[in-house]
Formats: sequence, C-alpha cells, structure tokens
Amino acid sequence: MRLKSYEELFERINTRNDIEENILQTLDHIQNDNKIPLEIPRKIIMEKDENGIVTSYPNNEVRIDKVAIRRKLKYIPIYEHKHEYIEIVYVLQGSFIQEIKGRQIQMSKGDLCIFDRNVVHSSIPLGESDVVVNIILTPEFFDGIFMYLLSDDNNISNFIINSLYSKSKSQNFLKHHVKEGTMVQKILENLLLEYYSTELRSSTAINGYFLILFTELSREISDRTGELINVEQYKVKEKILKYIRDQYKDTNLNKMANSFNFHPSYLSSLIKKEFGKNLKDLLLEVRMTEASKLLKNTDMTIENIVHEVGYTNYSHFYKVFKKTYGMTPNQYKTNIIKREI
Repeated sequence: MRLKSYEELFERINTRNDIEENILQTLDHIQNDNKIPLEIPRKIIMEKDENGIVTSYPNNEVRIDKVAIRRKLKYIPIYEHKHEYIEIVYVLQGSFIQEIKGRQIQMSKGDLCIFDRNVVHSSIPLGESDVVVNIILTPEFFDGIFMYLLSDDNNISNFIINSLYSKSKSQNFLKHHVKEGTMVQKILENLLLEYYSTELRSSTAINGYFLILFTELSREISDRTGELINVEQYKVKEKILKYIRDQYKDTNLNKMANSFNFHPSYLSSLIKKEFGKNLKDLLLEVRMTEASKLLKNTDMTIENIVHEVGYTNYSHFYKVFKKTYGMTPNQYKTNIIKREI
C-alpha cells in the first residue's frame, strides 16, 4: 500500500525503533563509554582506514539497490567517520549540529547537506523531536540515465563528478536550505513517500525523482546560495586536459576511463561536451603539436620522433602530419632550416 500523505510518511519515519528503545534504556552507559563508536545501521559496513578513521561501506543489499534511505538514530553522538558513497542529509524537523572538517555546522529544518566520499564528520545526539534522514547513493547509482545530467556544467554536477574520482583526496560538502513549498521540497517529499511505501516501491519512480531533484537543485544552488566548502576543488575539464598532456603517448579511452573511475561511454560524452571534439582528436592534436616541437627544437630523427609521440605506424604518422600541417615531416624540417639560414 502506498503512503498517501506527508503526515502518514512522517509518522512511519519517526516511529521509535528497537535500537533507540535499547539506547534509552542504557543511555547513561552509552554517554559515559568512549569506546562506543557511531551508529551501526544495517545498511552499511564499518571499517577503519590506515589513519584509524572509521569508514562506512554499503552492504551487498545497498550495492544492488544503489540507494538507501534511513532515519538518523536519536539520542547518541555520531563520532568521526567518512563514507565510501555519497550521502545526503535532510532535516525534516528540529535541528542538530554537525562537525565537518573541524567546523561546527548548524542544521535546521529544511537544511540539506551533500557529502562526498571523503569528508570526515560527526554530530551531536539528536533529541526526541529531531527528525533527520540520511540518503545513501553508491557511485554506481550515477551510471546510465544519470550520466547526461552529470555532463551539465553546474555546482551539483561538478560536485558529484569530483566526488566520484577513486583517487580523489578532496573533502567536499554542499549545504543548502530547501524552502517550504518549493519544487525541491515537493520532490523530496514525493521521493520519501515512494521509498517508504515498501510494498509498492518502484525503483523507476525513485530514479525519476532523483533525476528531477538534482536538476532542480542545480537551478537553486549558485555560488551565492550554495555553501561549497573546498577552495581546492576544480573542474573535471582541467583534470582531463592535464591527463591527456601527461599520458598522450600511451593512452586510450579505456585506460583513461579506468584512471578516472568513469564508464568509457560517459567519459567520451563528457570530453565531447567539454572540448567539442572526441578523445581521438584531442590526442592527435597533442601528438602533432609535440611532433612539430621536436622537429623544430631537436636533432632527433623522424623515426625517433614517431615513437616519441606515441605512434608505431610510420605511414599513418606521415599521413596525419601532412593533413595537419600541409606538408610531410621532412618538408616541415627543411622549411625550418631554410628560415633559420
């Protein structure tokens, strides 16, 4: 049976669970025991990284579903931890304080915060009247129909793209206030209604709500209204360009996609969108530019230059070079020598 109203949804979400009943019975013990870590929800797995920071991973169920929504436990503090997934925290009622990267952030009703995979954060205990939901989104969630959304150049897409880098050590979060009666508020309400209508829950509907949610958030969030905490964050275009310049001799779409932890088809469309040309054309331009520099500034043989810029087929190199510069490599070199004389 599908939930019919927000009131019915709120009642279901805010029903005290067995864990909270046990917490209340042993509250004094928990508050005085520094060895008790953070909450251990069934949806995630806890491990410590090499620095001793607790890191949470989605369990097999969440990996399959790619999304999970749960209410944040009340009455106990959540100690420092980070995630191997993107998390959205949304305050339905009340308020609480999160500490993010050593900074205390007040979260009140309507506030929404998106964490990337590396942000170390904690929070003080939620009270009886505080109601907060955590939305877990695995990296795989952004495959498929979400790829074209992430190709847009806006705060949300750039945030998610940077967060999905497997080797990224940046620590980003976005905080935004969702006003009553706005499209974003209505989408979040319908998303929660769909998710908590467990008997009739539709993954297609949930994906649709998320797609619209990120689209509307990108419209609401700007440099002035969105709180993006990371001065070192830069766009994926710059990372792609640097990679091509560094690895042009021996790379291809699959190697590059693996390095960026992207699907090849998504990376291909992203490159096309950012540069107006495909990876093959970008590599050709870089290789031809480097070949011309070597012809101008070194005494290397053309045979060695062919290998140096990543070609193995001489005839193909000659053909591409002539198409680019209107002359063969030998003619190019001869013209340079003549000009110097």
